[in-house]
Amino acid sequence: MTDFETFNLGRVVLQSGATLPDMLLSYKTYGRLNAARDNAIVYPTFYSGSHVDNEWLIGEHMGLDPREYFIIVPNMFGNGVSSSPSNNPPLMIAAAFRM
Repeated sequence: MTDFETFNLGRVVLQSGATLPDMLLSYKTYGRLNAARDNAIVYPTFYSGSHVDNEWLIGEHMGLDPREYFIIVPNMFGNGVSSSPSNNPPLMIAAAFRM
């Protein structure tokens, strides 16, 4: 899957105090932000879903029409697109769960 962009969040400190280095948040956008910058909608993915799984509501004459809205679909952490156990070193993930 390569039809998305990635934002590097850098080091993220978790509530437990553990620090995750180089966290990546992947996302996909649809449509364009208007001049007033008031047409943006954030449509997060569901647990274990990715931006592709949200696309069934995005399209012309759909609930989320990219001709009218600028739709941002961030991929949740752990879904395999943003930073996840499947795409990060084991030590990074182990540090996140060390109490």
